[in-house]
Amino acid sequence: MLIGGGNRWTSVHWLKLWNSGPLRVNSEGLVELQASSLLRGTIQAIMRGLKTIISATVLCILAGCQSPLDGPDTGPFLDKQLAAMIEQEIQQVDQLEREAVLSQPSEIESVLAGRRDELDALSPVPPGADLNVDLGLDLSGRIASGEPIDLERAVKAAVINNLGLQGSRIQPAINREQVIQAEAVFDIVLGAGVSFGRDRTPTTVVEVATEAGDQPLNVGLSRVEQFQYNVSLAKKLTTGGTVRLETNLDRTLQRNEDDLVFRPNPSVRPTFALQIEQPILRGFGEEVNLAQVYIAQKTEQSAVEGVRAQLISTITNTEVAYWNLAFAWRQLAIQQWMVGAAEELLEIINRRRNYDANIADWAQAVATVEQRRSEIIGYQQQVKEASDLLKQLMNDPAIPLSGESVLQPVDEMVHLPIELELRESLLVAIANRPDVRQSLYNIDIAKINQVVADNGRLPDLDFQASVNTQGLGGTYHDGYSESFTGNFLSYVVGLVFEYPLGNRGPEAAFQESRLERSSMVVEYRQVLLQVILDVKTAMRRVMDYAELIPATRTARIATAESLRALEVERQTLASLTPTFLNLIFSTQAQLANARTAEFDAIVQFNTSVSKMYEAMGTTLDVKQIGIQTIDEDGDFDPRTLY
Repeated sequence: MLIGGGNRWTSVHWLKLWNSGPLRVNSEGLVELQASSLLRGTIQAIMRGLKTIISATVLCILAGCQSPLDGPDTGPFLDKQLAAMIEQEIQQVDQLEREAVLSQPSEIESVLAGRRDELDALSPVPPGADLNVDLGLDLSGRIASGEPIDLERAVKAAVINNLGLQGSRIQPAINREQVIQAEAVFDIVLGAGVSFGRDRTPTTVVEVATEAGDQPLNVGLSRVEQFQYNVSLAKKLTTGGTVRLETNLDRTLQRNEDDLVFRPNPSVRPTFALQIEQPILRGFGEEVNLAQVYIAQKTEQSAVEGVRAQLISTITNTEVAYWNLAFAWRQLAIQQWMVGAAEELLEIINRRRNYDANIADWAQAVATVEQRRSEIIGYQQQVKEASDLLKQLMNDPAIPLSGESVLQPVDEMVHLPIELELRESLLVAIANRPDVRQSLYNIDIAKINQVVADNGRLPDLDFQASVNTQGLGGTYHDGYSESFTGNFLSYVVGLVFEYPLGNRGPEAAFQESRLERSSMVVEYRQVLLQVILDVKTAMRRVMDYAELIPATRTARIATAESLRALEVERQTLASLTPTFLNLIFSTQAQLANARTAEFDAIVQFNTSVSKMYEAMGTTLDVKQIGIQTIDEDGDFDPRTLY
């Protein structure tokens, strides 16, 4: 996929990662990948590799062996002062590694292990069950239908089609054109001009007294035909100077008058000139004159980081929307299970109305069924709204937002053990987060501006030199031949000095640049603190939900056992009392809430993992998505996209 504009494009590389290992249903009734599956090994290998590589990169950066003026291919520069800030912020963090795993089965699970299959089947939406739910009517008045979709397709569609992402992809191309504009200042400039004119000018006649009488030395009317052209090549040097090579030709034809004859006539006067101007103090050096090029390059690199940030945010939001949609489907299925369970109990009461069930029992059952049925409408609306949100993020032409089909996630809720190490995660985030790198680029730009402002405090001392040679002949050949003999060589060498007394303007500009750099450093430190906060919060949420999953599972199993016992008791009771009916209804609702809480914990765990990768800036590495800027006419292999 190529994205961009002008003569620069950005390609997004996509390598498949999902569905790379077998699935199984564990002893707790939840779907997880086998310990030997390629996906788990791939993700953990990627994260270990990232930690190793990025840690080494951070150590190299901490050495402070770069400069923001090193060249166009260097990344953000981190000097010793900024490296010390990083060490100051994370020096209290221990090198401790934890693994967010699910705890061992609880005591209740162990006691009820023999009836797990029965309890799972009794629970709403058992593992592996199809979500055949009633979605209600769509806006066209037809029965809404579901369209299956997996997470890979959703993320892939969002990466390709998301409008917010498409807009951010244009900015690097815009900045690349600005780089070209800054570099174009040093291009060779070709100049040329041509003119032709006729001139009739009366002049004062100068006469000389001779024996024969007064003789005029010139004519009283000058009649001249003149043809001129000039060609020049000029170039601005990276040292701050300019070089100009120029040739001029002046061909003049004058009318002879009586005995006054002009020779040569016509006259051809070619001239060759070389001019050099070079500042010696202010404006001297590549660091000053290439500053705008370096700034444009840093801005372009910062824009690429902006694309990375938008990509990471889009992928994370898509994953969160996908799992929220999966949760909404399960909520609807659970609510419809509650309606079915209440209707089943109502049917039993209807059959016993002629025996032991009174009108109060029947009315209570009817009220419960209708109340639960009315709540289905709200859950149907939640499913449709969650589906539309995912459609908006995907912006897939095959699944337009205007369509009334409801997306149905087909991926099971997978939860995998994840290794967590705070210090390594912070280093990874500091080295990889787009906002951190953008902040460093801002510091680089401020440093470049400070270098330019510092140079601007120097006096203005310019060296100027020019040399030219000219000739004169009756033909073009004679004129140019004479100019190359060197007999008519002229040159000028000089120095021009200027210095404002007090130098207040340049000094103020330098102080301004220093303050701007200090402001960028403070902003960088704020970003560091935000990174630490984001990573710690994300890791804490992953650990908390990893502990919450088994707790909610235990609650659901215990509630299912309670409902099973009540069903056994109901079958043996001679009559149904209002108290017993209310107990069954409340236990059904409690089981539904427990199952909902269990699904919610799994969804929150998965979304927390996605947000943790976002906080660390490693989402693209985990998903095997890369960004590459290529020339429009450069070699590109589309097979690298997939």
